[in-house]
Amino acid sequence: MKPNINLYASTWIVLMLFWGCDKGPDLTPTTQEGKNTFSCKVNGKVWIPDGTGDWFGVARAINGGFAGYGSHNPPTIFIRTYSKEKTVLHVFLKTIEIGIHELDQDTYKIDRNFYPESYGWYQGADGISFMTSRNHTGRVVITKADTISGIVSGTFEFEGGNSLGKKVKITDGRFDVNTKTVNL
Repeated sequence: MKPNINLYASTWIVLMLFWGCDKGPDLTPTTQEGKNTFSCKVNGKVWIPDGTGDWFGVARAINGGFAGYGSHNPPTIFIRTYSKEKTVLHVFLKTIEIGIHELDQDTYKIDRNFYPESYGWYQGADGISFMTSRNHTGRVVITKADTISGIVSGTFEFEGGNSLGKKVKITDGRFDVNTKTVNL
């Protein structure tokens, strides 16, 4: 049997195209050491915070961790992240308990006078926001919550929706934050 040179050449070209394509950044490793890492996929594309959270460039790309809202409220977990493209992602939990936490309640983003339900929130570069709710759900799995060392680690995924009927899918999320070294 005679070898088919066209088949070999076609296969080689296809393989070279796959190897030569820029696949973009990889997700950060899943760790529990307080490495101040955070990443996820937004609609299938890897998203890693690399920006600042305010006009003055003071707030880091990853902010938050353990937070308290007065003596009448229990401690919470609140992580805020920002990209240079002006996209923002928040994860808020009403508890610091290790385990699975569902993001399935109607709520509002955190502000100074309101104690919201646990939520996931994403804002695109166009300023359009997407949030978890009863209809757009997700979960956060806290794998480490050490208030002494300041380390909070876990994984997350959620679908966010908005009043315009648009959705965003956040998958493969992971974070490993040391609250003693990030802004709160």
